[in-house]
Amino acid sequence: MTPEQIYFDLIDKERNIYEPARLYDQNRESVKNYIDNMRAPGDNDAILTVQDGSAKCAKNGKSYRIENEVLDFIEATAKRPEDKEWERLNTQFLNYHRSLSVYTLINSVPVANYLSLRSGMGDIKNKTVVDIGAGTGHVLCSFFQNPETIDYYLVDPNLRLLHDQFIRIYPKLTRLKIKHILAFAEQLPFKSEFADVVMSLSAIDHFKDYKAFFAEAYRILKPGGTIFISSHLDIPPDSKDATKTSQKLFSESFYERLARYLYYKRNKVGHDDHTYHFDSLEPFENGLKEKGFVIEKSEIFKRYFFVIAKKP
Repeated sequence: MTPEQIYFDLIDKERNIYEPARLYDQNRESVKNYIDNMRAPGDNDAILTVQDGSAKCAKNGKSYRIENEVLDFIEATAKRPEDKEWERLNTQFLNYHRSLSVYTLINSVPVANYLSLRSGMGDIKNKTVVDIGAGTGHVLCSFFQNPETIDYYLVDPNLRLLHDQFIRIYPKLTRLKIKHILAFAEQLPFKSEFADVVMSLSAIDHFKDYKAFFAEAYRILKPGGTIFISSHLDIPPDSKDATKTSQKLFSESFYERLARYLYYKRNKVGHDDHTYHFDSLEPFENGLKEKGFVIEKSEIFKRYFFVIAKKP
């Protein structure tokens, strides 16, 4: 659908706060336009070419599916027995994604805006950005102040389409092209030293191996390139930033919380779909240093955090 058709489709469609998302394809860049930057996962010398509607690698003999300009490395990835728990949690997470409510979206906007301003990363221009665990790719317009200048790669193991919530709020998402790739954070299908920025927002606690991701980020970044990570920390119930039970019960949000609980119950959204639980910045800072990064800036704010590090 064209941008005009999308917005015409949404006109007069009143949206309840708890209503399954209407999903739309991203505006995607043709794979043939960026295939030179791609490599078969795990081998920097495994060059890819687009042939007969797929990406083919002469070195390993594999073919990687391209459908609707989505380049898929997941389908050809061999499954391991130890991946079963991740797959279970990932299925649970996808139930949450499909059931994303407008309430959740609106309340996440201040976090994204604070991160964008406080970190300074939202102001970058004319950079190649690889966004890992990027989901729908809405970060291109919800985080960056100059999205037209960003060469943006959406990387995620799941095909997650754009929700109508994002399209209503960020109209440029229907017009700016993104490069859409299905891959794991631990095996990034890019040539070495090609990206200016590797970022991951609210995703690292869903990865299989966050240290393997750090190693891959180091590999694909140019010298002087930046890695930017943000997510949330687990906080103890007695923390000043924890929401007290009394606040939940005796507040104007009580009925909303009840409605949201019933909505999630109906859509089989689990209580916890994370593979990692972090309560400090130590794992990130130590892990990044181990892989050769130099920490430039980090901050914990309320129950969230960000870390910025450079590849020397």
